Amino acid sequence: MTYDVAIVGGGHNGLVASYYLAREGLKTVVLERRDIVGGCCVTEEFAPGYKASTGAYVLSMLREEIWSDMKLVERGIVVDPAGPSLHLFADGTRLELSDDTAEAQAAIRAFSDHDADAYPAFEEHLAELAGLVTPLIDTTPPSPRPTSAADLASLLKVGKLAAGKRDMINEALFLFTTSVAQFLAERFENEYVKAAIGWHAINDSIAGPSSPGSAYILLHDHAGEDTEAGARSWGFVKGGIGRVTEAMADAAREAGAEIRTEAEVDEILVEDGRATGVRLAGGEVITAGRVLSNADPKTTFLGLAPDGSLPDTFTASVKAYRCQGTSMKINLAVDKLPVATNMPGEGVQPYHRGIMEVNQPLADMDRAQAEARAGKPADDPHIEMCIPTVHDPSLAPEGHHVLTIDINSQPYELAEGSWEDIAEEVADRAIAKLETYFPGLTESILHRQVLSPLGLERLLGIHGGHALHGDMAFDQLFTLRPVRGWSEYRTPIEGLWLCGAGTHPGGGVTGANGRNCAREVLRDAKGGPVKRLLGRRG
Repeated sequence: MTYDVAIVGGGHNGLVASYYLAREGLKTVVLERRDIVGGCCVTEEFAPGYKASTGAYVLSMLREEIWSDMKLVERGIVVDPAGPSLHLFADGTRLELSDDTAEAQAAIRAFSDHDADAYPAFEEHLAELAGLVTPLIDTTPPSPRPTSAADLASLLKVGKLAAGKRDMINEALFLFTTSVAQFLAERFENEYVKAAIGWHAINDSIAGPSSPGSAYILLHDHAGEDTEAGARSWGFVKGGIGRVTEAMADAAREAGAEIRTEAEVDEILVEDGRATGVRLAGGEVITAGRVLSNADPKTTFLGLAPDGSLPDTFTASVKAYRCQGTSMKINLAVDKLPVATNMPGEGVQPYHRGIMEVNQPLADMDRAQAEARAGKPADDPHIEMCIPTVHDPSLAPEGHHVLTIDINSQPYELAEGSWEDIAEEVADRAIAKLETYFPGLTESILHRQVLSPLGLERLLGIHGGHALHGDMAFDQLFTLRPVRGWSEYRTPIEGLWLCGAGTHPGGGVTGANGRNCAREVLRDAKGGPVKRLLGRRG
């Protein structure tokens, strides 16, 4: 069968792109290798009666236009707001940080009057910087070699956003290039406070908090967030995050898209430098005028594109693209709610509704990340845990819970051994560490699912087990994502487009990558502005 567009992968960006393309009348098919749609946004039963989100597990940055256009609220998507984050330190110190600035300031004051006084200005400063960056989320990065009116318009828009904001631009450039340790040291003095704010720097990266450029992640967490309460606040999706992609698939089908599961793409077909369709693993050929890949850049260009179809320089840049996952995921089925030491424990507490961070000073995070860079799973890593069943008890049998655990500083590439041999041992160490903070946890475990970086790669189809399709560092963002010279969702193969998290604006469940790519494909297909997508390149 012949289509206008074939999309490789049914992750959220692929589904968003399919919706917009089908809505504009293009005959579109989505080809998903698994038996469920969602990519890294799926909720699956990992033990009888227990469901967990095996990839992303919280929702925060999904674009407002996508909420509205795909009618996600009307389709039943409800986000239960998260509670405060609880930071637990080995010496018994506990710091509970709320998203409410006044509440967070009060908690910080117990550690440092100086830091408490500095905190509101710090949050305001990041919000101002985010205001500079956020409008770029829904833009196509300008071409470094403008050849059309659309290219010039994109450059002009970036220039307009920057006009009269020299001081803010300097601050943004500093944030993009400095380390989180340096950035926080200029503002705070207490090590617990700096660790509680700065641990994000090592999430989905092998860099340490002292690595230049690591401070950007502080801005990324602010950019694109909707401050309104209710359905679009950050938190846990009722039914698991897979409900979002199920609703997106429904919207895409209603718009006219065809979605096929258990349809693994084996190769992107190319003739005379142009993509002409795909071949499935079973040998079926699907012809399409355009192919969009929702897979990561390495999978797309090094795994699916035919040998010799890409320029050598482009292939070399893709090979050098940093896409090594550094997290192990564990899902636990437990028969009781874990209770943290030195914290209230009767019933569901506010911290149970948020993210619990088994934390450490930034210098210790640096050491753990250095171990990971050397190919060794860190012995004492930062660990993140949440309990989705306090937001939605239907994910487990009555009275039981699901714990989702993320262990940092676990490198995809090991210096010795294999993840098949050591994954369970590493998981045992992590659970033993959690036991010291949550006594009785071990004996409450009924079932567990262990996903090393290799396991995440195999289950979710992400190269290196990297959930963001590549590091979110300054040299892999905006006009440099995925590689310099190719940031506009186009590729060196005519008719082949990239729409996943390996494009601007990067990882996170924003849907912007798919929407932006669809806009460019429609512009190309129709030869001009696409009014229903606001007719804007940016």
